[in-house]
Amino acid sequence: MTNSESNSKAATIIEEVLEKTDEEYLRRQIDQPIEKAAASFESDRDAPVTHETFIQVITNFVRHVYERAHGCWQEMSAKQAYAEAVAILEEGYQTPHGRGYDVAFLDASNPNLDGIEYVLAQMTGCIITMAREKHIRGVCASRMELADWPIRRQIAEILQKRWESYLPDNIRTCSPAQLAHYLSELVNLGLSADRMVGKIRGAGANPWQF
Repeated sequence: MTNSESNSKAATIIEEVLEKTDEEYLRRQIDQPIEKAAASFESDRDAPVTHETFIQVITNFVRHVYERAHGCWQEMSAKQAYAEAVAILEEGYQTPHGRGYDVAFLDASNPNLDGIEYVLAQMTGCIITMAREKHIRGVCASRMELADWPIRRQIAEILQKRWESYLPDNIRTCSPAQLAHYLSELVNLGLSADRMVGKIRGAGANPWQF
């Protein structure tokens, strides 16, 4: 395969990946189904929040969302759902005053917040983030990581140039050969930067003015 053929093949693969990881596509295929499933979950909002009721609600919530949302569909036992709920809170629940399961329980008990609804809203965001990352890894694995080495190296070089302005120094200074081992991570990083820039521009702010 000539260099031009390799470059063309790499560009085609990148185009396919970016089409399946475009923000609009992710919103439609992942965010909205999860948000819809989360919105349909019912719990007793007036019930006092105890540790037992907290466990019950977050367990039922995870089962409800995972069994209904396209993109993360999965049947779970109560034990599996509780373990997943704890993992979600430990890994993704974060507020200005702390993070993790214990902080989520305190927030759910806080009369100054929206109780358990506040926690479930945060969990919804965590589930969306996890589902997006899983989807992006799958798309990259099926299209990029099955390509031969010269193509993967070319993909890394193209993406590195595409997102050069946004990448941290330790990534920007890597060789394409090094980055070819981490294509899904590179795509995730670049897409996150694109989303952040899009939000800044959408808010009418200049990212270079402080």
